[in-house]
Amino acid sequence: MTPIYPPSADLAVEAKPVMPPEAVRSEAAGIAHDIAIEGWGERGWDAVGRLCRWAADNGMKGLSCPPPPELPPRPG
Repeated sequence: MTPIYPPSADLAVEAKPVMPPEAVRSEAAGIAHDIAIEGWGERGWDAVGRLCRWAADNGMKGLSCPPPPELPPRPG
């Protein structure tokens, strides 16, 4: 029997973006840091959703997983 594992990318922990010193003096740098933090958080929760769906697909009960993101329509 082969063990089943979730995607390794979903188990990798991404470091939280560090605020650069110039963000204190520069509005643009502060905004860039806010955007980086928001993206970091979204990627983390997206991974949690994928892991939840993976566990549900592999038989775990009692989960309430978010639906997968909608794919954009294909051109043509």
